[in-house]
Amino acid sequence: MSLQGLFGIVDYILYLVQSTNRHGVHSPFVYHFTDAVLYDKSPCLFEPAAELCRKRMIQSKRRISLDGQELSLSKIALNHILSAKYNRLLFRWIQDQQLGNYIVEIGSSLGVSPLYLQRGNVGIPRYFLFDKHKSQLKISEFNLQEYGCQESIQMFHYQEVDEIIVQLERQPDAPIDLFIINQLLSAESFWKLVDWVIPRLGDKGCIVVTTMRHSTDQQLLWQQLQNQTEITVAIDLFAMGMAFARSSQVKENFLLRY
Repeated sequence: MSLQGLFGIVDYILYLVQSTNRHGVHSPFVYHFTDAVLYDKSPCLFEPAAELCRKRMIQSKRRISLDGQELSLSKIALNHILSAKYNRLLFRWIQDQQLGNYIVEIGSSLGVSPLYLQRGNVGIPRYFLFDKHKSQLKISEFNLQEYGCQESIQMFHYQEVDEIIVQLERQPDAPIDLFIINQLLSAESFWKLVDWVIPRLGDKGCIVVTTMRHSTDQQLLWQQLQNQTEITVAIDLFAMGMAFARSSQVKENFLLRY
């Protein structure tokens, strides 16, 4: 989930040099995040099944058709699925804050993130998964059934991000806890989604960007997101960024070592 080649190596070295740990954090909110979530070692109940799924996707020899091209499922999995430590972190954040509202995933992680982040079936949909590719949605659906996901995951095929917004606006009004951008988006599509979701984030809700180091264009979008007036806390964890719109928070960006 990072830039390729020499640029990726240099980028990671710079991240290690510039990043800090909890002792460089003065925000109570972010200090709690680092102490109770980032550096906590609590296991994830669902990790064994989710990791088995992730590893099978990465090791797969299967090829699937995307946009008229035959692509390796293994390569798709490497580009779209967060590593165990990042999925584990999101699970701990949900548990620590008892987040029980909406989770939205843009771009399928082939079912792996929903397996990690499941919170049980409460009779109403709380996790929404959108993907441009029906073949990836089918794989996600199979994996969620195969590995025993205990939460109802609503999956939708879309072509334009306006369709995502229309679908979400049909749901009962509730805060969004996690809005996971797991797919490369154009600047126009990215900002259309971000502008829509920011007012709908709960006080502890956040935008999660997993594509920030896939290209320089995606890095720029993340940097611009951090500078938005409404985003008061932005946490850069190298392969994943978390952006919060907390009205009570003094605006500050953090580069945390993980």
